[in-house]
Amino acid sequence: YDPSHDFYHVDRVRRLALAIAHSLHGVDLLVVELAALFHDLIDAKYLPKNAPKPTARETLDPFWSQHDDDDNADHQILNEERRRLIERIVDNVSYSKEVKRIAAGQQTEWHLSCLELHCVQDADKLDAIGAFGIMRCAAYSAIANRPLFVPNPPPPASLATATNGSPGIPSAAEEEHCALDHFHAKLFKLEGMMKTRRGRELATRR
Repeated sequence: YDPSHDFYHVDRVRRLALAIAHSLHGVDLLVVELAALFHDLIDAKYLPKNAPKPTARETLDPFWSQHDDDDNADHQILNEERRRLIERIVDNVSYSKEVKRIAAGQQTEWHLSCLELHCVQDADKLDAIGAFGIMRCAAYSAIANRPLFVPNPPPPASLATATNGSPGIPSAAEEEHCALDHFHAKLFKLEGMMKTRRGRELATRR
């Protein structure tokens, strides 16, 4: 992808996710690392508008198969349980999907309790705030042909609601006229959406 979602972003998320995971107990570090590396494989905003959106399982199955030993079931790159967990995390890590789930009341017990998911979610959000977050917002705005600033834009009701709403409870569909709107619609809320103690500490610094 472009510099806002390139491999350097992926590697920052990987390192942050592992740092958060090391602050917790009972976390599968390999699942966290692989889920972080794969978290942007099927980013919908980079697909054509009406293109079918593959699941993480559809995308990763060829990878798993390529690295398995077909002649020895004991020599799989990962067991089935860990594969499915990684795929589920990749399918659920997205900020926009999380916002829609919250708005629809569809957050399950798994979403609220899976530590591996929380590590990757917090890491991805952390890379969207602070200095890197500002640069990534500008980089994506450039490739999306989104102005950095629009003076006196029409005030969308959804954006006003989002700006004045409770921290950590974003609204699902927010109109953005320029990059600056993106700060109010999303970036300023991320600190309040952190799931882990370490994530909250790092977000406060940024």
